[in-house]
Amino acid sequence: MRFSIIKREPSYFFENIHEDLNRFLKDTFGDIEYIDKTNIPILKAHRAAIEVKEKKNEYKIKVELPNVNKEDIEVELKDNFLSIKAESKFEECKEEENIRTSEFRYGKFHRVIPLDCEVDSNNAKSEFKNGVLYINLPKIHEDKKEDIKKLKID
Repeated sequence: MRFSIIKREPSYFFENIHEDLNRFLKDTFGDIEYIDKTNIPILKAHRAAIEVKEKKNEYKIKVELPNVNKEDIEVELKDNFLSIKAESKFEECKEEENIRTSEFRYGKFHRVIPLDCEVDSNNAKSEFKNGVLYINLPKIHEDKKEDIKKLKID
């Protein structure tokens, strides 16, 4: 019997450990929470897709919120952070109905988006159309801070 010696770096065994652990946890427990750049835990089970575009004079943000009613969305601006909360509510089945398959996601959603520049909350606009929340935040270049401002969703 012949054995060959292969020299391996210790880091070789740990290269994919993070991905392997995440795959194991997902397979075992399903989608679980993770921490984003703001260090706020987010439930991946109801994690909406977002798109943040930064232009010279404004931020344009799109948030995909299917199966959510406009009344169940809350948007706030405070200290260069945009907070978006929403809830997708489960519809109770009638006694004679059975759900055989459902891939819909239900529950609460909370996302905080850090902004690099101050924004003019008085001229901020938001609109909810076809399951997508559109938010336009004009930038201001002054050093003034504003209180919490709730945006009205059109």
